[in-house]
Amino acid sequence: MTTHPATPLDFDLPEGPGTRFAACGLSGDLHAAGAARQFTRSTLCEWGMLRVVDNASIVVSEMLTNAVRYGLEDATCALSDRPLWLGLLLRDTSVLCTVADPGTGIPVLKEPDWLAESGRGLHIIDSLSDSWGWTPPDEAGKSVWALVSAARA
Repeated sequence: MTTHPATPLDFDLPEGPGTRFAACGLSGDLHAAGAARQFTRSTLCEWGMLRVVDNASIVVSEMLTNAVRYGLEDATCALSDRPLWLGLLLRDTSVLCTVADPGTGIPVLKEPDWLAESGRGLHIIDSLSDSWGWTPPDEAGKSVWALVSAARA
């Protein structure tokens, strides 16, 4: 699994029947993860990606929860009413899920406290995705991404 920063890529989105993109802005409140799950489910169903809907929805939910909990906590910029962004990129049978937040802290995969109610989100992302990582933080924040393919579903 990829658990390191991704190098910025300069590419054009390939056009064709196997490539689609959708994005939405999300609030930083308790409803963000639910809204992200609903957006992901409806978008992937519309695209006919039924085999990845469940895994992608869980991955997106975990990424959004972390963005609200940690990404907004350490944000140094003024927050708008839509401080988080979710992007879905379909390429053939894989979906790249990306959550952008204004925070500069990077995700850290830690040994979970098995008696705690939280702290396993990155482990869930790691187990349900082919690879995951993050962009290097800058003054605008960072993006955390995960690649979910139909082969893993």
